Amino acid sequence: MRKTLMIFGVLALAAVPLFAQWHSDTRISNTSGTSYAPYNTGGWGVAADANDVYIVWRDYSFSQYVRAVVFPIGSPPAAGSGTALSSTSLSYDVAVAAGDGTNAHAVWDRSGNLYYNGYNGSSWGSQYLHTSGQSLRAQSITNTSNGTSYIATSGSWSYPGFVYRVCYRERSSGGTWGPLINAWAPSSSDYHYFVHPSICVTPDGVRHISMGIYRSAGPSYSIGHMWSSNGTSWSHEYLLPSYSAYHIRPTSICSDPDGNLYIAYMDYPSPYQVSVIDNVGGSWNTPVQISNCPTSLYYLSICCDTFGTVWVAWEDRSGTNYEIYYATRPAGGSWGAPQELTPNDGIVSRYPNLTADPNGNVHITWTDQRDGNYEVYYNWYAGSGGGPEPGARDLACTRILKPLGKITTDPVTPSAVIANFGGDVDSGYAMCVITGPGVNYDKGNLEGIVYLEAGEEDAVSFPSWTPPGGAGDRYRVEVTVYLWPERTTEDDNPTNNTQVEYATIESAVQVDPIEVAKPEEGSVVDSMTPKATFKNVGAEAAENFYCYCEIVSLGYHTVDYLDSVPVANLDPEETTNITFTQWVCDDDASYIATFLAAIPGSPDRTLLGIEWPVGFQGTPLVGVAESADALRIEVTGPNPFIAGTLVSYAVGYPISTTIRVYDVTGKVVRTLHDGELSGYGSVYWNGTDDAGAELAGGLYFIRIITPGFTKTAKVVLLH
Repeated sequence: MRKTLMIFGVLALAAVPLFAQWHSDTRISNTSGTSYAPYNTGGWGVAADANDVYIVWRDYSFSQYVRAVVFPIGSPPAAGSGTALSSTSLSYDVAVAAGDGTNAHAVWDRSGNLYYNGYNGSSWGSQYLHTSGQSLRAQSITNTSNGTSYIATSGSWSYPGFVYRVCYRERSSGGTWGPLINAWAPSSSDYHYFVHPSICVTPDGVRHISMGIYRSAGPSYSIGHMWSSNGTSWSHEYLLPSYSAYHIRPTSICSDPDGNLYIAYMDYPSPYQVSVIDNVGGSWNTPVQISNCPTSLYYLSICCDTFGTVWVAWEDRSGTNYEIYYATRPAGGSWGAPQELTPNDGIVSRYPNLTADPNGNVHITWTDQRDGNYEVYYNWYAGSGGGPEPGARDLACTRILKPLGKITTDPVTPSAVIANFGGDVDSGYAMCVITGPGVNYDKGNLEGIVYLEAGEEDAVSFPSWTPPGGAGDRYRVEVTVYLWPERTTEDDNPTNNTQVEYATIESAVQVDPIEVAKPEEGSVVDSMTPKATFKNVGAEAAENFYCYCEIVSLGYHTVDYLDSVPVANLDPEETTNITFTQWVCDDDASYIATFLAAIPGSPDRTLLGIEWPVGFQGTPLVGVAESADALRIEVTGPNPFIAGTLVSYAVGYPISTTIRVYDVTGKVVRTLHDGELSGYGSVYWNGTDDAGAELAGGLYFIRIITPGFTKTAKVVLLH
């Protein structure tokens, strides 16, 4: 039942039952740089025990990339920077596990080395290097109630042969690390490429690992399953015939309370969709396709709650942009239809991570751009084990619908969703407050007093509002629901009565990458010519800007490739197809290609729109790896610097070599060396151009160039 005392408008959302139901989207990170929930890993970026939630992510705002927050279930903190877990930058593939009392365990990798940090119930410890020199990455970790941590990872060995293996390691509750086990190590004559394994432990203590597989002898484009009762002796099997799975994307594995296994993966061929295979009944069953998107999907996550319901989440492009979708399979039942978790608002939502706690609740994190920056968001689903006690009163504002994210100066009808988490029918009303440049909006909902049954949620709307400002102005939108007739927020849980979001008037000039032709997300590339389409989605012409492509290896801490193409003019709604210079892979590693439009500046360029990152796997072009691996450049002197800095290089054999300094527009400003080089050495740069004139402070790129190969390092000049 849902009634209103007064009706002045039409609700945008039909009332729906709420037990069990999602709560509110909550922003976790609030930093100046981009914040990414884990995605290119078989692990999970969120974990939970009976009391607390643990969230980890990677943040480019700090020199310590890996961040974490811990909070009680139901009480997420105010958005912030979290706690640093790593002591260095360029740390990747972070994952976390919990389940042994109040402890949690986080892992990540850097340059082929594996790291760990533990939470002891009150604080995180120090970064610990638990495996080095093994060319491994993308750890997946799970934990059991006895305190043992189980870790699966993969990588190459016998470099430069690029023979891949899956490795396993345990950490006892007392902190003792067991040996690194080669759980699946094929010979070089039987080439396998294993993609970022995922691990779980069934109730009988058996360890299970899943992974994507490319195998030269077949089956290829498949997934594999490994298992061991003791962690030392491992068995393995191929689960799918060739060309059934998009193997380059990580799988995700979980177990239900009865020990049945569920493996989520991206199927093949394109468009890649989410599928799940299970062994309910004792043998592997026919996979079930879960998603139904017109375009390819890439990243997913799976978990099972204590009631036996299996959950899978993924990023979907059925709408105007990436959004988070999910589906469930109740114990003994079938998979339900895909459901939206994030609204189809044209704002990017990617990289979901799922977990379940012992109370039956499900928790999810993802990366979201609704605040104009990539930040980590969180939501949780109250377990399906029953609702609150009769008589409990708990009204909540679960999410703000409008205005949100990027807006125009056109009139908008503010709206939000309110819910009754209490035990009986209840009544309330909502207020919307908008503050910012030139506005002081404070209005009640048009529906008047709203009655909601226990477990219902509904949308309410407020009087129309016209943003009074201009491009770039930011507004704070706050919606609060009050008990009626008490006119108070002091119900059984006053922390969920208010939601806050932000809306920003979009820039008059905005140029976004709208399509990337090369590289393709998740592809394997030895060489390519990056290509992308850019569009002016703003209201005014964009003039004298550059389109950029930057390719960064996740294995090294230098920029591998940077190219920019000038654009003199781009009118509103006009597009331009940009082709960048060729890129040649010289290292077997994962890469991120980022496309963006910007105006060069000092010290930083000015972004004109969103950045579009594309992840792909690099494989050295035949004959390149042995030569180019010895080509390195690194700023070993001060960086940033004022008077001068030292640039070190390594060249594997005598060859014609040029070392040049470029500004952010791609212009050569200084040649530091032009001639034959070999071995190790260094050159000095004092911040001047070739004429000896002092250069302006800002970002510069130092590039070492040989026939066929280049490497680039960043440096910042200060004045």
